[in-house]
Amino acid sequence: MRHQLFIEAALRSKLYQNKLQHIDLNDWINIPFTTKQDLRNVDTYDVLGAPLHKVATYHETSGTTGKPTPSWYTFQDHEDGADVVLNSPLNLHSEDIVLNRFPFALAIPSFIVYDATQKVKAGHIGVDKASLVTPDRRVVEIIQRTNPTILAMLPSEVEKLYHVAKLIGIQFPNPNLRALLLAGELVSPARKRYIEKMWNVPVHLLFGSTETGGLFMTQEDGHYHLDNPNVLVEVVDEDGIPVETGTVGNCVISSSREGMPLLRYYNQDIVQIIDKHEELKPIMVHYGRKEDLIEYKGKSITFYELQEAVYSLRNIPFMWKVKQTTDEVQFLCQFTEPVAETTMTSIQRELSEQLEIDIAVFQTDIISLDSLVAKPAYGKYAYIEKEAAPNVIMK
Repeated sequence: MRHQLFIEAALRSKLYQNKLQHIDLNDWINIPFTTKQDLRNVDTYDVLGAPLHKVATYHETSGTTGKPTPSWYTFQDHEDGADVVLNSPLNLHSEDIVLNRFPFALAIPSFIVYDATQKVKAGHIGVDKASLVTPDRRVVEIIQRTNPTILAMLPSEVEKLYHVAKLIGIQFPNPNLRALLLAGELVSPARKRYIEKMWNVPVHLLFGSTETGGLFMTQEDGHYHLDNPNVLVEVVDEDGIPVETGTVGNCVISSSREGMPLLRYYNQDIVQIIDKHEELKPIMVHYGRKEDLIEYKGKSITFYELQEAVYSLRNIPFMWKVKQTTDEVQFLCQFTEPVAETTMTSIQRELSEQLEIDIAVFQTDIISLDSLVAKPAYGKYAYIEKEAAPNVIMK
């Protein structure tokens, strides 16, 4: 029984030893969900599913929606995470040079990418997104100097770096680039096509989270195939009842990961599982997070649907965001150069038609362009300062 794998893994942690104490484990559907609140409320060590001598790293979620969630990774977890990347169509090999812009502080994607490069002896360039040492302009210059074959980063970062390069007179893609490895944000099909056209290379997506680790990579058809033997994905309705295959619902993940096993983890994602063919693994379509749903005048719009509309525009902005008030839905957008009012009118019409709601569109500064092209201000602490020698004029 496949469920037994996940039950036995869960019972290695104190969290589940307590949570499942009076639960009939033979009745899978009635095993209670694990929630983010469950993970936040317990002691950090209660979620640990392995002895300390097996622990390699500790991570936490960002904490943007509440108290950070802890996550432990063993050496074997790092091996398994690397294999998710290595067993994908990305085909990472020893001749590759990977520029890794995922943040290294507490997040997990940067480690997954680094572990994968080390396993196949590929080159690695760390340009942490969260580091003062590597602002956007410097990363653009490093890409130009080193010509990496793969860029690994957030989707928003890869879009932004392309425009930063244009602002300082550099045209990407660089000569050796062959692929982009993106994670950490939803990428709908329209957004994927937009980024691929921008960089002229294929986009490969990694799905997972700090709590679960890397779970799936997109395959040749652009979809996540549910082919990870250590992971079970269920889809349930608002009452927690499993839905029929093909129905959009709430994502529930079970993972036998050694460092932090999870049993029926209700992760607040909206997904759909589609069985395309008996001989192929089912595919999973990710529609975004529940917290990103736009509920307006009786209509519910997922982040996936929003991206499909935005990245199908005739004029796609450099930066954008949606702000929902009690009275209206606002689309705030920024271009690297001011655009005509007719363009804004067209954007308003296109989005309203696509999403079937009235949207107010405003052109604004979401981020300072000057800050994007500024040179690094960070430097080592100077213990010794010397006054500049005066210029001496020789007669």
